[in-house]
Amino acid sequence: MEGASPPWRKLVVVALVAAFSVVGVTAAQLTSYVIGPAAAYSRGDVAAFDIRAPYRLSYISEVETNRQRDLAEASVAPVFTPPDAQIARQQIALALSLLDRVRAIRAEPDLSEDQRVSQLLAISELSLSEETARRILRLNDVQWSRIAGQVIAVLDVTLRASIRPEDLDRLRAGLGQHISLSLSSEEADIVNRIAGALLVPNTNYDAAATEAARRAARESVKPVERTFEANQIIVRSGQVIGQADLEALEKFNLRRPTLTWVQVVSALLLSLGAVISIGLGMAAARPSLLQRPSRHTALSALVFVVALAAVRLLLPMQGVLIYLLPLAAVALVITSWSGVLPGVIGAVALGGLISIAADRPMEMAACLAAGGMIASLTLGRAEKIGDLLRAGVFAGVAQAAVVLAFGLPAAQSSDLTPTLSAALASLLSGVLASGLAMAMLYITGALFDITTVVQLSELSRLSHPLLREMVTRAPGTYHHSLMVANLAEQAAERIGADALLTRVGAYFHDIGKLLNPQFFIENQIEGINPHDQLDPLTSSAILRAHVTDGLKLAAEHRLPRRIKDFIAEHHGTTVTSYQYTRALQESGAAAPQDFRYPGPRPRSKETALVMLADSSEAAIRAARCTSIEHMEQVLNRVFNERLADRQLDDSELTLRDLEVVRHSFLETLRGMYHPRVQYPVLPNQNAGESPLLSEPTEEWATP
Repeated sequence: MEGASPPWRKLVVVALVAAFSVVGVTAAQLTSYVIGPAAAYSRGDVAAFDIRAPYRLSYISEVETNRQRDLAEASVAPVFTPPDAQIARQQIALALSLLDRVRAIRAEPDLSEDQRVSQLLAISELSLSEETARRILRLNDVQWSRIAGQVIAVLDVTLRASIRPEDLDRLRAGLGQHISLSLSSEEADIVNRIAGALLVPNTNYDAAATEAARRAARESVKPVERTFEANQIIVRSGQVIGQADLEALEKFNLRRPTLTWVQVVSALLLSLGAVISIGLGMAAARPSLLQRPSRHTALSALVFVVALAAVRLLLPMQGVLIYLLPLAAVALVITSWSGVLPGVIGAVALGGLISIAADRPMEMAACLAAGGMIASLTLGRAEKIGDLLRAGVFAGVAQAAVVLAFGLPAAQSSDLTPTLSAALASLLSGVLASGLAMAMLYITGALFDITTVVQLSELSRLSHPLLREMVTRAPGTYHHSLMVANLAEQAAERIGADALLTRVGAYFHDIGKLLNPQFFIENQIEGINPHDQLDPLTSSAILRAHVTDGLKLAAEHRLPRRIKDFIAEHHGTTVTSYQYTRALQESGAAAPQDFRYPGPRPRSKETALVMLADSSEAAIRAARCTSIEHMEQVLNRVFNERLADRQLDDSELTLRDLEVVRHSFLETLRGMYHPRVQYPVLPNQNAGESPLLSEPTEEWATP
């Protein structure tokens, strides 16, 4: 565990990481604008050289598809309502009324010709010229009756058909074909003029029907697919680059778009949203943002930024290769370093930021978010390599399910190959993600001294050189360490602490005893104790030195920082009570600080558990308990002493946790040191004979 640093310093580090994250995520989104092909082509530019396809690629051209759909939409004529018979009847009635009025003006004897012409011109509905009015007045009654009848007949025929406003001029020009050939040219012209004046549109523009027809026309156009073979020329030298050419260049990642301030602001706003969301997730996680090591937060941010930048550079990729990208590894490592909630939020943010530049943004966002979320939720607190593998497999299954959910409804029954290939690639990417996550955890653990599940799994195999040396040089310490590991691990599982870290820490907590194993009671031969020849202070110094000796050995063997914490903290700042008591008895005065371990006190639940397990196992063994009640009394004394000495103040253990731990220790120790049956000697056994049934030997009694 990292040394405690002032809160203000931790806040400064967090602020710097947040600032780096915002800048990094913004830059990652804009990567394609500054890194890539040398030429930044725009519409209307002239190609300076031939641009060829680097590989075979088929894609749905949005430009061509929209062009075809625009043409189909433009070809749809406006839709009008059916002819309105009521309008025809109104016009026929109006024609009859106007014709009667003309007949009355013609028959008026008291008016001069000029006055009758003036009255005819005053009939605005007919729009007669003066020449036509005089010609009407010169007709006899038979001619006028024939003309009036023809006007009604022509209107009756014409108004039965659909008449749009734009059709009026065409229909007026063609009225002559409906006029009887028995009329003279002059009479036919008068009929044409009067009927044409009374001709009006009898249908209205139907906006809703027109829009529906145009929409149907657009939807009837299938997506246009363009295919380029490898080395095929996309744009020829000297050719003016059009929108379809730009689209093709973008599909092959052969075009660097022009960067504008709008894109910078947009990327910055998205970055702020992503960083704030992940930061809130880290603050809400346990341990929180300020309690976790700063390097965990910084590495989580770095991995997120690098992954986003790399994928945005690789987009667009051909075929199913984009689905093979093991992006769930980002969620796995963030979960390992910063917790489940930051991993889940990071997966959603990464999926959203990547999908913006993808061909199918909704599908890509859902696929990446689902894979990352499932990976984080199933990983939880990884305590073995299998947890990473399982999380990767579940992530792959989730991604494949999303791909199928989006792809199957849109795919034709005879063309499921692309969808199934993408689903298979998504499934495989989950497995690749678990492998990549293990590699990243191993490398970062070695480079940045971060304790990871990969390191802990390796150290938990008891094959480490220090543990093998302990077996031969300090077998009692080795056995004691195994007992402490068993006690602490069981308790860690019950209170939700990291059981794997606790077990491995317990294995190594006493490695400092390797330098002077004979000075520790568990390694001594019965009756031979070198401390009897030493003064209390020297004896205490030798005992306390196993902490500093252990830290030196841990540094030499490059043990992770969290394992070193167990070595430094498993005695806290307690006093070597036996030596301190001897000093008081011999000299009458002694300073407690001269007999205290260097510490620090346990600063995590895991190191506190090992402290309690270490003290409890030693006390139970020394007391040679003969009953459960006796064990419970010894455990209560050990726990109370640690509480009274304030050794657990920094450990985050609650009183409820301590009660659970005490019960767990009691159950485990009862199994280790349960009372043995005293077997009686057989009645007919001769002296000196080996009994068939006798009291168990010490070897049998050892758990």
